[in-house]
Amino acid sequence: MARHGIVTLLTDFGIRGPYVAAMKGALLRHCPAARIVDICHDIEAHDVLQASFVLAQAAEHFPAGTVHVVVVDPGVGTGREIIAAAFGQQTYLFPDNGVITMVAEAQPLQAMAVVRNPKYLPSEQAVSSTFHGRDLFAPLAGHLVRGTRITDLGPMPETYKLIDVSKPFYDDDEIVGSVVYVDRFGNLISNITARILSRRWPDPNDAEVLCDATPVGPVRATYGQTDRGQLLALINSMGLVEVAANTGRACDVLGAGVGSEVRLRRRTPDPQRPAR
Repeated sequence: MARHGIVTLLTDFGIRGPYVAAMKGALLRHCPAARIVDICHDIEAHDVLQASFVLAQAAEHFPAGTVHVVVVDPGVGTGREIIAAAFGQQTYLFPDNGVITMVAEAQPLQAMAVVRNPKYLPSEQAVSSTFHGRDLFAPLAGHLVRGTRITDLGPMPETYKLIDVSKPFYDDDEIVGSVVYVDRFGNLISNITARILSRRWPDPNDAEVLCDATPVGPVRATYGQTDRGQLLALINSMGLVEVAANTGRACDVLGAGVGSEVRLRRRTPDPQRPAR
């Protein structure tokens, strides 16, 4: 077992029913020493893209050897495969539906297997076709936390599914991206990274941000640099360009959401701004 025994859970189960608790109970039954950490159970139902983003942003902050279990699985009970993989220094267990896309784009693949070894699988009679999180993912996670090697679980797949994730691009002297995630504060988080921004404008204050063609303003340092309710843009804690509203909900103010365009252009000089 990894020294820390940490296993994380990311699902779209919500917290109002028995599903999360049942999955945790099954995991602990197979590995009582596991230290379970909830990443999120409020992923929108069946939203593989949202789960992929949340997983990639959260997993990198855990200790090496952490086992991350993802059950956002609209294909549960069908012929879709279950895959175990190591990317970077983390281990992942997930349905082969593209949920691993953003991790795979950011971290090198170290090992991967399609879970087929009957030694590590319960009998068909013990598996509900609608609750693989409890009956398959939980015991498999227990095996991984106890030290079972990924390669012991089955063969290397010939391929695995990735979803089409939009990428920012340059349009003449402008950077064009899109919203990939809306958090609980209504902040619109784009796929434009601070690195991409700095390539065009070393001083981010030289850039002006628009969301769905609505001017938002220059890139600021924090939310409190505008009046309450006013729109603003900043580089958030994930290193991504974000459109927000000070103590408000930018998604509601703009009527924007995932897929909305975020465009950065050169800021029109302010005559009252002192020259550098």
